[in-house]
Amino acid sequence: MSVARAAIIISALTVAAKALGVVRDAVLAHSFGASQSVDIYFASFRVPDLLFGLLVAGTLSVSFIPVFVRYLQRERAAAFTVASTIFNLALLVMGAFAVLGILFSRELAALVVPGFSEPARAEVASLTRILMLSPLLFALSSVLTSVLQSHKRFALAAVAPMFYNLGIIGGALLFYEKFGLPALAWGAVVGAAMHFLLQLPSAMRLGLRPFGAFDLGHPGIRQVGRLFLPRVFGLDLAQISMLASSVVGSFLSAGSLAVVYFAYNLEAAPIGIFAVAFAVAVFPQLSELAGKHDLKRFREVFAATAAHILFVLIPASALILLLRAQIVRLILGAGQGTQFSFSDTRAVASALGFFALSLFAQGLIPLLSRAFYALQNTVIPVLAGLAGAAVNIILAVVFTKTGGAETLALAFSIAVLVNMAILFIVLRRMVGDLGDEMLILRAVKISTASVVMGLCAYVTLYVVAPLVDMQTYAGILVQTIAASVVALVVYLGAGFLIGLPETHSLLKMLRASLEKFSRLVLPPTP
Repeated sequence: MSVARAAIIISALTVAAKALGVVRDAVLAHSFGASQSVDIYFASFRVPDLLFGLLVAGTLSVSFIPVFVRYLQRERAAAFTVASTIFNLALLVMGAFAVLGILFSRELAALVVPGFSEPARAEVASLTRILMLSPLLFALSSVLTSVLQSHKRFALAAVAPMFYNLGIIGGALLFYEKFGLPALAWGAVVGAAMHFLLQLPSAMRLGLRPFGAFDLGHPGIRQVGRLFLPRVFGLDLAQISMLASSVVGSFLSAGSLAVVYFAYNLEAAPIGIFAVAFAVAVFPQLSELAGKHDLKRFREVFAATAAHILFVLIPASALILLLRAQIVRLILGAGQGTQFSFSDTRAVASALGFFALSLFAQGLIPLLSRAFYALQNTVIPVLAGLAGAAVNIILAVVFTKTGGAETLALAFSIAVLVNMAILFIVLRRMVGDLGDEMLILRAVKISTASVVMGLCAYVTLYVVAPLVDMQTYAGILVQTIAASVVALVVYLGAGFLIGLPETHSLLKMLRASLEKFSRLVLPPTP
């Protein structure tokens, strides 16, 4: 399966998962607005999510997959001995952390939200105790996902997050009135369990035996450990930023954490749909090329993938900046009787705009990090992440002295740019020219097309506004759709005229798809 095709499959399925994530946030916003209840709910995820981000996400899989793939190429039985051992090790380690998190939940809550009142911290601690089961389930599920992705089977792993969001939505809609916020926490745990159980049968059919081996002395386990341990010391920038937002934001007005998290979840959608999809799809291929020491092809694959990511995320950033208020109101402020006020809309829209400034850099970081992991270098991503985290924490403290919660998003964006720049510069020194001239030229063309797109979309907003009732949901929706359609047409048209290869490839693919569809639907001409 090609990288582009795998990325398309992952993207298509991730769209559904992200859509459910949007529905999840819409349910929370409708029911609570940007309130302290949402602050408490999001804050309770900080320790479980940090634990998951530290030991599992971006750590376990990127340490395990390169070793597992190389064993698959040589000795399949040994590969699954490694996989089974990692599964059981994850069960023991994450199980121990879950127990510790439950026992010390009050102390952890005091560290995460020191500015909250005592009753609010107690509620954060109560929800944290429930949610500590989630990283355990996700750790086991991550091993299954890695096995599937190593066999270039991406679909099931991309579907699984849908069930996680369904669990939270179900908890909110069906059980909140009776059980309160714990219903949402238990919904997240049920969703994590479904995430795991959905992938288990396929991984076992490929050869994984979850309790079949526990060989800590196996050479493959030592190789995974050498890649894993340095990565443990590098916190994922998004996770450390959210933790910093919780600590600093807990001293701000009620609803400040909700503002940051709602905005972050909205802007993260295109990253998960496109950038992470490409990074995940290309990682096995980069690992194979690095293993063969084919750096020329490694650079070509990296550059092509980076160009695809920029092609999507630069115009996405421009469009989010332009339509940020409409996006927030349509998604989070929909429905009669909503608790999400217009002041909430303004605050979240402001934060969303600051997040969007670094969207392209956020999209490149997963690819850059996986390029290092494919080269079995985990030190540089750690150092770059720590540098970004330090910048984020310092700026978060400085900005919030004079600004509101939205300035936490600005601190995050600046830190992301620092992180990306370090990764790119060091990777280039390690492997040579990363297609710099091509990437710069491509970025200039993409940016040019995006500026033209933005200007046309901006004009469309003002042309449509007098024609509809902007005080209604329908009016805002019509205005947003019109501007978005114009933006898409203009961007593709401008890209075609200035010779963007991605535009030509996309239009060719769309033309082929339409022709195939017409052959299926329309009867053949006699």
